[in-house]
Amino acid sequence: MFSFCVSLLLFLSILVYLYDGCSAKPNWEATPLSIGGTTTNPSAMDMDLRIERISRSEFGFSGTFFWNIDMEDSVMVEMRILSSHSGDEADYKMTPWSIPQQKFTDYIDTFYKDMLRPNLGNCTDMPVYDSGYVPPWPKMTFTFNRCTLNGQGLPDIVAEGFYRGEAIINAQPTVEVNVSATLRIKTKFF
Repeated sequence: MFSFCVSLLLFLSILVYLYDGCSAKPNWEATPLSIGGTTTNPSAMDMDLRIERISRSEFGFSGTFFWNIDMEDSVMVEMRILSSHSGDEADYKMTPWSIPQQKFTDYIDTFYKDMLRPNLGNCTDMPVYDSGYVPPWPKMTFTFNRCTLNGQGLPDIVAEGFYRGEAIINAQPTVEVNVSATLRIKTKFF
């Protein structure tokens, strides 16, 4: 009886170990190549973002994002995700991962909460809304310190190549902000 229990416990622990090893994890790594943006009204929204070396082979981005507008229902957000196999400007094509223009409050409760915030982790002081957006959005200068993508909320398998993410924040008629980041995606082998 004792040997049966020991065998069963050993079998269960091996099964749990193998099950944990089978969990889906991103099979890619991202290297940021550029980040920056433009604004039509620097007194309302402005940014100073740059690529920064973290270690010998790891890069991230750091900087600040100044936010000084009220987030009303008229503020719209759009995300364009483009890909290119070669990295040539003419080769970039829109991907299905793009997010159509939507209200800021809808964006915060979906994309921001599920994908953007988990990927930024603890490298920024941007607000966290686990149970839904609660106004107001703070008017302040947000800081980013060596932010990298960890893959949370993103596809597990991504084709190699160059990817550009473009975020467009539109608070017409006074402000339009475009933030663009270009990444190179490589497959991880182990």
